[in-house]
Amino acid sequence: MKRLIILTLLICISVFTSQSQTLGEFDVKTSEMGKGKLQKAPKKVYIASFNVYLEVYKEAIDFKQGGSMLGGGQTSNATARAAVGLGGIDGNDIQQKANQLYNEFVADLKKGGLEIISPDVAGKISAYEDWERASGPFVGDSGIPGLLVSIPAGHSQYFRGMKANGKVKKSMFDDNMMPAKLSSQLDDAIIANVNFYFMFAEEGSDMFKGNSAKVKILTNLRMVGDFTVQAPNDKGIIKGQQTFNRVSSGVIFNQGKVGLGSPVAFATNLKKPLEVDGVIKKEKVVAFQKQGSSTSTSFKSISLMDTADKFSKTTNWIEVDSKKYANGLYMAAKKMLDSGTQSLVSSLK
Repeated sequence: MKRLIILTLLICISVFTSQSQTLGEFDVKTSEMGKGKLQKAPKKVYIASFNVYLEVYKEAIDFKQGGSMLGGGQTSNATARAAVGLGGIDGNDIQQKANQLYNEFVADLKKGGLEIISPDVAGKISAYEDWERASGPFVGDSGIPGLLVSIPAGHSQYFRGMKANGKVKKSMFDDNMMPAKLSSQLDDAIIANVNFYFMFAEEGSDMFKGNSAKVKILTNLRMVGDFTVQAPNDKGIIKGQQTFNRVSSGVIFNQGKVGLGSPVAFATNLKKPLEVDGVIKKEKVVAFQKQGSSTSTSFKSISLMDTADKFSKTTNWIEVDSKKYANGLYMAAKKMLDSGTQSLVSSLK
């Protein structure tokens, strides 16, 4: 009887834990071009990329230019800067879930009758000549400000190399033309590109700042579709300058080559962000700095206020449960991965 009670308690705890990890509405769009041609294609697939990106630090800046005031006087420059970071995340927890996603993806492709082309074989084609190879398990800097990337164990992928600023070299045509080129040189195999981007913060807008600089950061853990990552550019020559990196979560398959593109393309993307609930509390972080101003007096070269630049900075750290965080990322990515894989596999029959 005692054993039965303990077993019941364990089941209850398990149910409560699984229920506390929830996802928002899953709104996905799937395009299937050249579906009929896929049935005659070779039953081989090469996984060109498989990455899990996670934002762990977000910094935002706003700059208000000073100058002459109507009726006389001056205003100073004002800068507001806010930052939010995640603490407590264990890279091993992230790596474990990335490995699980990849292994389940490979297993589902094989169940669908597909043979996996190894990175060693792919590395011999001319399309990858002079490219570098990255292999998992790996969790490290992605080259995008504030984002880490995890490459699963057992997976390798090729890239053009690194720039001096730490970013991966990339051609503007890689996303559209490279899959067709790879497929052509791998005997018309299906080319898979899988990338997930998880953001925990976003910049809020404020239309009524007046004579001030103001930054508002909203916390909300989610997997994003098309999204622009903004960050202060401290190396820029213009005050308040920012960098912009366009990213997009997607499960994409291409096959064949006609002209510069692929006649077969299956793409699964998000229509709107998929929220991961119960991990990070939705909060608001604000940095505010009002411009200083001077008013001329009847005495020449004397003003009522110093016009030195004004600066404010706010930094917050949010502690998270590492395993809960990693599991939330897995749940969201798995949902999208299964949707994209099913779209492909069901069309092979």
